[in-house]
Amino acid sequence: MLAGVLNGSFLTREQVLGNMPFLLFIAGLMLVYIGYGYWTERTVRDLQRTDADLKELRSEYITVRSHLDRTEQQSQVAEDISGLGLRESRVPPRKLTVEPEQAEAVR
Repeated sequence: MLAGVLNGSFLTREQVLGNMPFLLFIAGLMLVYIGYGYWTERTVRDLQRTDADLKELRSEYITVRSHLDRTEQQSQVAEDISGLGLRESRVPPRKLTVEPEQAEAVR
């Protein structure tokens, strides 16, 4: 077998036709291997793109969350509503209780 490969006699018509199923199998394996390589490269590129998008979205989230935390502070809210002519109440809220009979009378 090795001698036939080395001297080229395996390429004779009879030998080629006899080995055709094996040669087609090898050709199919090569095509699958090449296709798998392209698929792997595309998957790696997609993962890298997704990772970059994730990093960008994470930094945007941190920025937005920081801005929200700053605008939710009581001092910032009081400063923002002062421009509208409103002021912060210094009197604590009281709880109003209404008896069920009084609520029915109002309806």
